Amino acid sequence: MKTYGVDSKIGLIVSTIMGSTETTLYTIAVYTSVVKIKKTRFILWAALIGDFMGILASVIIWQFLS
Repeated sequence: MKTYGVDSKIGLIVSTIMGSTETTLYTIAVYTSVVKIKKTRFILWAALIGDFMGILASVIIWQFLS
């Protein structure tokens, strides 16, 4: 942010990615404890795939908007 600024394309993409992926482990912990899921083997993979799709969508959307 210091190098490119907050209103640059890189700053906007990074801010969107951080906002969409910051709660991955938190939501896994909360949802599995509420529903009492014991086997969490595929939940992390699904969350990481969701994060990757969020990153990809962020880059694509900000390419069109700026």
